[in-house]
Amino acid sequence: MQEHIPKPIRELANINIEMPDKEELVDVSTFSFDMTVPQEERAAYILETLKTPNAFRVGNMGVKLEFANDAPALQDIFTDFLKRKKSGL
Repeated sequence: MQEHIPKPIRELANINIEMPDKEELVDVSTFSFDMTVPQEERAAYILETLKTPNAFRVGNMGVKLEFANDAPALQDIFTDFLKRKKSGL
């Protein structure tokens, strides 16, 4: 089922945040975004800083992000949210 997914993406998806040593995950509670990084380099900056963008810590809590293959695009969801917010819903 995951054969069509590139190996680095599969590896990120299989990170176990329940590992005993959460210290291996980057703690984002102290993360500050460097606005001096040019916009076209920001994604690479975040990947380099977080190491595993779909698994990180917030203090002592491990967080793992998962996305369904058949889910709507994040951009569409965010756009709908902003439209609802603007209309007062």
